[in-house]
Amino acid sequence: MGQIISVVSGKGGTGKTSFCAGVAVALCALGEKVLLIDADRGLRSLDIVLGMSDRVLFSWGDVLDGACSIKEAAVKHPIVKNLRLLTAPSISESDNYRREEIAALLERARPHFTWILIDCAAGFGHEVMDFALSSDRSIVVSTPDHSALRGAQRIGIQMAAGGVEQIHIAVNRLRLGMIGKGEAVNIDAAMDTSGLPLLGAIPEDKDVIACGNQGQVLVLFSTGYARVAYANIARRLRGTRLPLLQGVKLKK
Repeated sequence: MGQIISVVSGKGGTGKTSFCAGVAVALCALGEKVLLIDADRGLRSLDIVLGMSDRVLFSWGDVLDGACSIKEAAVKHPIVKNLRLLTAPSISESDNYRREEIAALLERARPHFTWILIDCAAGFGHEVMDFALSSDRSIVVSTPDHSALRGAQRIGIQMAAGGVEQIHIAVNRLRLGMIGKGEAVNIDAAMDTSGLPLLGAIPEDKDVIACGNQGQVLVLFSTGYARVAYANIARRLRGTRLPLLQGVKLKK
């Protein structure tokens, strides 16, 4: 049975969507079968990052409305074997989906994938919590600045109160020079501020933006350190113990 992970953030702009895509592809490279669910109805963009905008026809809303099956709606990636994308309905469509319906959707998908990663909207909306509280565990993606970390702390508390037992933080867009100058929080302070255990750290890498804008899979088109960090996180999710920044160098 697959593991269901909701990926959340207390505020926008933390790189949550790139994180989901990078870790999902890294899991596929390890032989896993992965479903990516875009749960951000206002700013859905996983299809853009994955270069799949012209392939998406149905959404998870269509599945819940009975218009199609999960198999019909979950589109295969054209290059990455074992990766499928289930996109979000538009914000103009019905917003009356109940938590029970979302939980049932995830349980229907679970037997067919080893990992299900959900790219939730930023913030504390009811749909974010519906997906998070229907997951096995959650990852909070935050940049190393105080406002993002405060949001990470708040959403972590809210999810824990709702019953999510495993919640970790992934610190994104790290730059050694900014930490040294006091312009960004270091990893230990990020953990202390958020109150969450650390899953991984991802360095600032221009290839993440470049590949995302061009719809290119980072693992296939980059040799940068973000790619290595995503691979490390994928291996940790599978239970492998690794040094925090194995194979990764932070830029100044």
